[in-house]
Amino acid sequence: MFEWVIILFLGSGLLYGLQSRRLQRRNISSPMMMVLTGLLIALPLGIWHAAPMNAVEGSIHFATGFAEMTLAIILFLDAAVLNYRKEKAARNVATRLLLIGLPLTIGVTWAFIVGLDPTIGVIPALILALIVSPTDAALGRPVLENKGVPDPVRQGINIESGLNDGLVLPIFTTAVLLEANIQDHGQNAWIAEALLEISIGVGIGVVGGFVIGQIVNHAVSNDTIVDRFERLLGVLAALFIFLLAEELGGNGFVAAFAGGLALNISSDRVRDTIESFGEAESELLTMLTFFVFGLIVVPAVYDSWTWSMAVFCLASLIILRPLCVWICMIGSPYSLGEKLYIGWFGPRGIASVIYMLIMATMIDPGDFKPIFAAGTMIVCMSIVAHGISAAPASHALVRYLARRKSKAG
Repeated sequence: MFEWVIILFLGSGLLYGLQSRRLQRRNISSPMMMVLTGLLIALPLGIWHAAPMNAVEGSIHFATGFAEMTLAIILFLDAAVLNYRKEKAARNVATRLLLIGLPLTIGVTWAFIVGLDPTIGVIPALILALIVSPTDAALGRPVLENKGVPDPVRQGINIESGLNDGLVLPIFTTAVLLEANIQDHGQNAWIAEALLEISIGVGIGVVGGFVIGQIVNHAVSNDTIVDRFERLLGVLAALFIFLLAEELGGNGFVAAFAGGLALNISSDRVRDTIESFGEAESELLTMLTFFVFGLIVVPAVYDSWTWSMAVFCLASLIILRPLCVWICMIGSPYSLGEKLYIGWFGPRGIASVIYMLIMATMIDPGDFKPIFAAGTMIVCMSIVAHGISAAPASHALVRYLARRKSKAG
């Protein structure tokens, strides 16, 4: 049966790829296609009729294996290919979003969850806020591809989505360890465990990334590397640092993110090669993650969806994130339309899904089903809402800016 599931996934991926230009013109994204395919395949497998959470509990090792590799590669590549020499305006947008907007979004979301349902608990509410706060630019690909959208806006959104999951991850893992500790009757070892894992991860990531970067720079300058291996460098380095950190007792995800930041490859050609191949590799793993999300996660938690969760999800997408972005952009030179655009394009996707899968390996999923259910609902809403609106909203912003320019002229 497992082989047929993989065959159906590959077939659906081929089908979407062959019709991708036509489907994207109709605002149908690959995550939408993969989730729908997973949902449909779950029907004949009987997953929809299984007892609550059985799918997650029985398939969690299958789901998290590739999900962990996906997140490690994405964290590493997003940090490694970040061009620090981008124009100052794009860096300023990203800095506002990451240093002000992200913490504000987490705090406001946490307060909203506690106010909406005080019984959920302070730490579980924080965990949920951390799950739904990182953004995923892949769900709004037309945003990055529409050259009519001002470059600082496009690149600012791209940098934010590339770095926010790495910045949130240490806090998320610490919060989950804290909740696991509370469940185990308040042992204090979690503090030292969390600090040790993060410290080892940062150390291995920085040293590993720096050393690999220097070796790559030396190989490029001495012309000892074949072109096709340049495309593999990013993926190989990401998995090497991730697995090394995990084996030595560190947090592999933190190591992968730190390693990407420390890589510092001097050749623009090699960096572009790593980025282009990494995007293709990440796209495949992302498609597989969304497929498993539809196949396993959604059927496991859909029966726990409530109206209060719907209120939270809608508020998070439509009010909380846009409001926090508007606040962090106060004093910037951007128009109201651009601020609303940046606020709306905070899709919740791959990081949220993988965070939930990782969480399911650290604590009993059955004890925290509302968190999984709410996180799953917001990802489902975001996949549809941001997938459908990405191209139309981008075209609308271009027209809006053109009208403002003509009036000013």
